[in-house]
Amino acid sequence: MSATEPSTHQFTTAASTEQLRKIGAGHCGSVWSSTAPESSLVIKREDGGEGRSITHEYNMHRDVLQSLESPRVASTIKGSRVNMPRCEGFLGQEREAAWSVILPRLPGTFTSCNALISEKIPPLPRHVRKLLAQRLGLGKNPDEVADDASNAHCLVRPYLGHRKHRHNSSTDQTAPKRLFSFYSLRNLPLHANQMEDLSLDLEGYALAMADALAFLHWSARVDANDVEFVLAQSRQQTTARRAPSLGSTDFHSDDAVLGPHSMWVLDFDCCRRMTMDEAGIKQACKSFWRNDPYYPRPGSDNQTDQRLWDVFQDRFLKISKRLLEGETET
Repeated sequence: MSATEPSTHQFTTAASTEQLRKIGAGHCGSVWSSTAPESSLVIKREDGGEGRSITHEYNMHRDVLQSLESPRVASTIKGSRVNMPRCEGFLGQEREAAWSVILPRLPGTFTSCNALISEKIPPLPRHVRKLLAQRLGLGKNPDEVADDASNAHCLVRPYLGHRKHRHNSSTDQTAPKRLFSFYSLRNLPLHANQMEDLSLDLEGYALAMADALAFLHWSARVDANDVEFVLAQSRQQTTARRAPSLGSTDFHSDDAVLGPHSMWVLDFDCCRRMTMDEAGIKQACKSFWRNDPYYPRPGSDNQTDQRLWDVFQDRFLKISKRLLEGETET
């Protein structure tokens, strides 16, 4: 497929001379965004590890979004919403004119490279950052944690498949809380027991992940290798017209620290196409087990965890069957 020409104005000196802020980094590359409140895009640079390709991620991302347009997907998956960032386009290394007005807003050693332009996932707001700091014992002053610029792009990784060792209960107000000196609210992992303490909807998350995984396997036909799930703010109503997602209902609980929020799935750079046969099944299984523990895991001695696995498994099999009806091996 030919690459779509992206809008890069938000990242240029024509929009602002303020430096872009680094809001993420991984093996494929670093992620940057404007600090302006109205910023709606991110630029992911191909400056990570060898063997990772932004071109591949761009093609995977766009193909996954295209698979959402299938009428069968819309009629089958109607539960809690799982958003996917819009793919705005590909910026090639050879685009010297475009890079010439972006590089002044990046560190001085940076040069042009291939980059992916996509929708910015709206981070959790300040009051949620403060509550997370209070409830999890992060830092000594929750206001300072919430106001720290490095924590501004706060996203939560829901690890349904893992429990964190308890030093002392975060819900026991009489017990001294453990204060963590080294932490970040950017891509903050929340483990199953922590989410329980925060009154979050673990079963709802398990159902949403099952829907997303079934879609990726049987509609997009990719192995979902190393994809990430995060909890963040919902899209603004003004962006609803172009809003790639599964399902239709955001998460909300009056008792939950996060308030109204959505699940997002992102990072398709390690995904590979899978065939609809035994080899494809093995590929999907390998990817499931090698990913971070977003999904529930089977065989736990903990009855709550085993029940969560049953919820996930039942939903995955149910949605998979519906998506595969009438399909043939290819």
